[in-house]
Amino acid sequence: MTKGGFKAIHGIGLFLYIVKKNYLTILRRSLDKVLLLLTAILVVHISHAQTQFVENKGQWDAKVNYRNDFSTGSFFLENRGFTVLLQDPNDMRALSELMHGHGPVTGQPVTLHSHAYKVDFLGSAANTLAVPDKILPSYNNYFLGKDQTKWAGDCKIYQAVTYQNVYPNIDVRYYSDAGNLKYDIIVKPGGNVDGIAMRYDGIDKVQLKNKELLIGTSVGSVKELYPYSYQVQEGKKQTVECRYVVKDNVVRFKVGDHSPNSTIVIDPTLIFSTFTGSGVDNWGYTATPGPDGSFFAGGIAFGAGYPV
Repeated sequence: MTKGGFKAIHGIGLFLYIVKKNYLTILRRSLDKVLLLLTAILVVHISHAQTQFVENKGQWDAKVNYRNDFSTGSFFLENRGFTVLLQDPNDMRALSELMHGHGPVTGQPVTLHSHAYKVDFLGSAANTLAVPDKILPSYNNYFLGKDQTKWAGDCKIYQAVTYQNVYPNIDVRYYSDAGNLKYDIIVKPGGNVDGIAMRYDGIDKVQLKNKELLIGTSVGSVKELYPYSYQVQEGKKQTVECRYVVKDNVVRFKVGDHSPNSTIVIDPTLIFSTFTGSGVDNWGYTATPGPDGSFFAGGIAFGAGYPV
């Protein structure tokens, strides 16, 4: 049970990576080099996971629409907000060193401490329309457990997701920029900025410091940077003054003078505790060519489940 009141479920899964046949002639020359190469490709691929939102087709909890993994946790998009699962960076480092054989052999298991919290948009629509975009050419397949009804294939991957009309005439768009997870609150003409309220559940505390939002958890702090905001008039951006207002773990926005006929964008950035490594740790163990000229690599991938 995490300190935030949620139970984090972890798991070990298999990864499968396929290389097209035009690479096969070169790769067959050395199985050892191939396995090393494929593992390196997979690590590079996963290390960019902060830009990827994977659709839920039944492989995760039904409350989840899309999942995003970053280096020390996971980010789950839901109809009325999101859930954040954080891993202790020091524990992640120790686990990585142990699994890769770099750490001291003590015979003692590594305990991975986690913390989960939820953010709900109070008073928002119960069933918003989630519109993903910037689809990637790749996709994920999930073979979780022995119950085949829980398996999911061809799960599309997107670089951004917009929830439309979270409040009347207000959308919320999730994406990443320069490796940081961001969300834009887009207030269209007729939308009420004062009606936006984000309640943080499962945190130790939320406070303001230097105009930034600090969310305290048992495994470190999450920072939401100063909410840079602007209005769009005649196709041009004009900066608008904006600040956080915090009361009883509920965060609101106070926006300065702006045109009621323009669209306002409130643009916070989330900064999580960092860990140098892949978003989901993985180790390659085997590789073989397929009968159709494909190439397969197998191994173990460690990833977190949805905190319930």
